[in-house]
Amino acid sequence: MVEDLRGTAHDASFFAGLLVSGYAVAEAITCPFWGMLSDRYGRKPIVLIGLAGVAVSSLIFGLAKSYWVALLARFVGGALNGNVAVMQTMVAEMVKKPEHEPKAYAVQPFVWTLGGIIGSAMGGFLAQPTVFYPSIFPADGLFGKYPYLMPNIVAVVVIILAIIQGAIFLEETNPNELVSDDDAIDTQSIMSEHTPMLRAPRASVSMRRRSMRPSELHSARPPRPSFVEEGLPGPMGQMFDLRRTSFGTMHSLRLQPAEVANIRREAAANRPARPVVSRRGTSRVEGAAFKGKAFNYTVVMLIAALTIISYHSMAFISILPVHLLDKPITPLGQLDMIGGLGYTVHDVGIYLAINGVISLFIQGIIFPFFVDKVGIWKSLVWMVVLFPIPYMIMPFLSALPFTQLFVYLALVLQSFFSIIVYPVALIMLKDATPSSQVLGKVNGAAMSACCLARTVSPPLVGVIYSAGGSAAAWFSCAGVAVLGIAQLFFIPRKNMGHVEVDSALLAKTDTDGTTDHHAEA
Repeated sequence: MVEDLRGTAHDASFFAGLLVSGYAVAEAITCPFWGMLSDRYGRKPIVLIGLAGVAVSSLIFGLAKSYWVALLARFVGGALNGNVAVMQTMVAEMVKKPEHEPKAYAVQPFVWTLGGIIGSAMGGFLAQPTVFYPSIFPADGLFGKYPYLMPNIVAVVVIILAIIQGAIFLEETNPNELVSDDDAIDTQSIMSEHTPMLRAPRASVSMRRRSMRPSELHSARPPRPSFVEEGLPGPMGQMFDLRRTSFGTMHSLRLQPAEVANIRREAAANRPARPVVSRRGTSRVEGAAFKGKAFNYTVVMLIAALTIISYHSMAFISILPVHLLDKPITPLGQLDMIGGLGYTVHDVGIYLAINGVISLFIQGIIFPFFVDKVGIWKSLVWMVVLFPIPYMIMPFLSALPFTQLFVYLALVLQSFFSIIVYPVALIMLKDATPSSQVLGKVNGAAMSACCLARTVSPPLVGVIYSAGGSAAAWFSCAGVAVLGIAQLFFIPRKNMGHVEVDSALLAKTDTDGTTDHHAEA
């Protein structure tokens, strides 16, 4: 697409990387603004506005006749899309029972991967319809003039349906918009996870907030949404929250006994804690404020490891389509260190869709078994050590027999390593955090570092591709992965104990409403 819009293949990889980063940069700038608006005016309108922003961006992107219009569309989409982080906050506000949180948060990575599968296939099969379906779409028609409009029109239609569905069925979750205690509605006896949330008049809520003490106002404040970069779908969802047990997966992960030991040490260090019921009805622990150092040596080293992994993982995702679509310099069967493989957008769509299905299988089936058998520390070490392998396969694809088989091999290996390494690194990061009171601060720093790496890597690896060819770009990814191996020596090794993995998506719910986990038996 970049070549078609610019009319030349020169520096196509760099400009393709800018398209990816433009979205992320715009979202990073505007996400705090949307978060504040959701606190003031409610989550639902911000989510619907975000969806509308994506629809507008997609339409502009499909109608783009120049590269800079396409880049503007991506920037507009990122600037108007505050819905992902806000929806994460909505999940936290919807869940009334702590035992339901793992299942609620596990849905997000599953939907992320599923959307990546459908989107990749749709983009590959609907782009350039006059080339692939000339009997249906004439070259002098609308889709001949705008070859990338069709997949974006389909996306717009789907988004419009989502907006209609959200406007009708989506309930507001902002505590400021919900019914207050002064409304004299006794819902305690009938409330469950299926009870619809009721909308309260603004006046009564405002009057109640004016009558609340400062401490009550603080406890009633909803959690701030965290920034989530979503420039490209990958095998691993881009969002994570150390305060949850999912760690970005579709499972609930429980660390024993190290986590229990940490809780006991924290309880001994602070004054006796007492449970306090917040406005949402969930318990929190109120104790002495933690005055220690949040970013100790282990925390800093683990954030650095996550940053390195995020860089070369995002570089792989962004440069892969460019390499597959780029025209080869030498005939197929000979080593080509400069050009690509000359595949079509259909081929790329198939590769990405199948890789998404494989990633879903790895997340749902292989991940629990692997981590349970191998352990946290060994999983991290093995994945980081093996990460350079897929990057070293890619430069030699043109000279290898059964090229398509090796493309799938590289995709599967990279997906497997990413799916395993992120959660185990996050588990170690949570375990290294000195107090639960600073988990939000550590989580924000880790997410910001990872998002920065994912924003910088696409244009940077694109520059390397344009300057030195495809092999240079892949070797640069391998070099960063090797740097990650060296960085392992600076991470203090610790006995992490045993990890219990519960498949939250498949967990059964008892008749009394509690989730049936074997770890709780």
